[in-house]
Amino acid sequence: MTPKAKLMVVLPLIAVLVIILVYLQLFSSPVVIVVVIVAYVAVSLMNKRKFNRQKPP
Repeated sequence: MTPKAKLMVVLPLIAVLVIILVYLQLFSSPVVIVVVIVAYVAVSLMNKRKFNRQKPP
């Protein structure tokens, strides 16, 4: 599966998850906000390392 195909599958799932969290009013909880921020930072760091390895020297 190509990265673009993976993205096309994951984005709607993320959108549904966000809609559910908003509907259940979980974004008003500081714990959920911290978990979302930590997950974002972790994914960003993994992607940064991945793309740094792919750069030609």
